[in-house]
Amino acid sequence: PDYTLIKPLGNDRLLLRRKADGLPLIGHYWREYYNPSTSPVHELVLRGAGAAAAAVLNHENLVSLRGEVANFVPVELPVGDNGQEKTVMVKQVLLLWDFCDGGSLESFLEESEAELGPGGTLEKGGEFMPESFCWHVLTSLLRALQWLHQGIRETYGVVEMDREMMMMRGGKKGGGWGYEGVDNRKWRRDRRKNEDWMPVLHRDIKARNVFLQHPRGTETYGQVKLGDLRFCAVSGTVVGDERMGWGVEEVPVVAPERIQELRDYAHKDGGAELNGLGELRRRMVGWWKDAAAVKKEERPYTAGNDLFSVGAILYHMMLGKKLVNPEECDICGCVHVYEGPEDEKQAEKLTLCEHLCYEDIDIRRCFDDTSYTHGLKHVVGALLRMNREVTWTASEAMDTAWKGYETWTRTTDDGAVYRDIYEDILFRRQNEERLKGR
Repeated sequence: PDYTLIKPLGNDRLLLRRKADGLPLIGHYWREYYNPSTSPVHELVLRGAGAAAAAVLNHENLVSLRGEVANFVPVELPVGDNGQEKTVMVKQVLLLWDFCDGGSLESFLEESEAELGPGGTLEKGGEFMPESFCWHVLTSLLRALQWLHQGIRETYGVVEMDREMMMMRGGKKGGGWGYEGVDNRKWRRDRRKNEDWMPVLHRDIKARNVFLQHPRGTETYGQVKLGDLRFCAVSGTVVGDERMGWGVEEVPVVAPERIQELRDYAHKDGGAELNGLGELRRRMVGWWKDAAAVKKEERPYTAGNDLFSVGAILYHMMLGKKLVNPEECDICGCVHVYEGPEDEKQAEKLTLCEHLCYEDIDIRRCFDDTSYTHGLKHVVGALLRMNREVTWTASEAMDTAWKGYETWTRTTDDGAVYRDIYEDILFRRQNEERLKGR
């Protein structure tokens, strides 16, 4: 066998180790194979949907499907209507997934919140999570969304520099050179795009669904992986390069709000499903024209919602508290998340919520009393403006984040000692070369 059993974890889950490289994996029995006649997905798998799903769940920043182990087991199945059963050999499949031994980001944040002290508030000029960890989570989640939304896989090469750090900047569109990490190294960003990709909206990005791994080498932090795609929506439109227009037929990637799925699909216009692509696009246009007139359950879910959710996670990491609902409050009906004017005097004159349910949050100023760098504050603030927007893609957000990340690594003490997984890869390769030269 290619895998060694470490221990059972309960609930049909096993902890295994891949013999080839020692990688720990979670094995989960797929019970759909036991009685295919009652499985709603079995027919889809026979048609090839399993391979398509595995292709999506194949990214270093997603909880990915690593393979499967199959054998045959005896199962008692009913025969006819008289209650008789017969024993048949049924395929048993053990799906192998990434093992996130660091737990969820939510658990980590909750444990850290308990250490804030009386009142649970952050001291002025402080940081809740270290900036290095914030950058690590931010860039990891944006890489995951580049893949889900646009079919873009981004990788990095760490190349050694000469002593004067002299090397031409350049690179292909979407990539480039940047000085960062430890001395005498630079990054090279490479992007590969799947031109036939159909965008996937996650629709449930929150700290509970962000999972952590422990470091495997000399890197500062282990991998960050986005998981639980049970609510994801796959667009029927191949992703394009050009900026979308405003006509109904040109509306970008959009999905229904999850609240709509609690109801049965309604039918209208000669039998068309209410949540069909055409109806969703019409709703998007209606939202653009008059957002206030659109009921909450009929508002479009866009790629911007996923980006906003990443911003909400970073808000929690930076301030030690969760972001409130960005739309109408369920208690008082007010909107508590807003962007105040640039002028401080005008901002002070704003009439805010007078109820005592939640505090009002000015996106423009909420990070002013922290010691995080301008680059991190800027990109998180931009993400918090993306609720139901289509004006920023995941790759554009990644470009903005990357500039701030580069500046942080070059200009701060913490950035100078931070080591990413790609630097660890270079470190291992250098050691291999040294051993070969002996």
